[in-house]
Amino acid sequence: MEFDIDVSGKDILSKNYVICIASKDGKLIKGFKFNNKLVQIIASKYGQELYKYKKSVQGKVNLQIRIYSIVIYYLFKSIKIKNVSLNICRDFYGHNNEIVNNLNYFLKGLLKLNILDCQFKKLDKNSFADNYAYLMAKDSKNKMKTYVTIRLDDFEKFLKK
Repeated sequence: MEFDIDVSGKDILSKNYVICIASKDGKLIKGFKFNNKLVQIIASKYGQELYKYKKSVQGKVNLQIRIYSIVIYYLFKSIKIKNVSLNICRDFYGHNNEIVNNLNYFLKGLLKLNILDCQFKKLDKNSFADNYAYLMAKDSKNKMKTYVTIRLDDFEKFLKK
């Protein structure tokens, strides 16, 4: 099954940042929206150097890519499929290899997904992932049925030293 992956927001460590996966046909759509409390706790613990990522520009980028990949892992875990092709929007320009390595660990290694293809590209403006990421970011009441719950503990088991 072919999926697009997109985000809505400027920085992964900001509230209302959304990561969304959507099948090309729009039948499977899942997303995660960061709330202020989660962002503050992760940023604070990163600042205290409680995670395995150094407090530096490169360390912050590595942390963000890891968080991005963790969310994608839980989104795919929620839909129980075995074969995927991924079209990933270029939201972390220049870090494709790091993202692929993380996704191989999470999707291939932990979920045992068969990744048939993985491409980084500008998604079509009619992409379900693009549209739903935007809608979820604007959903101030969090009423959409596309959300997946990911707790701080779920993140931290992959972030702590």
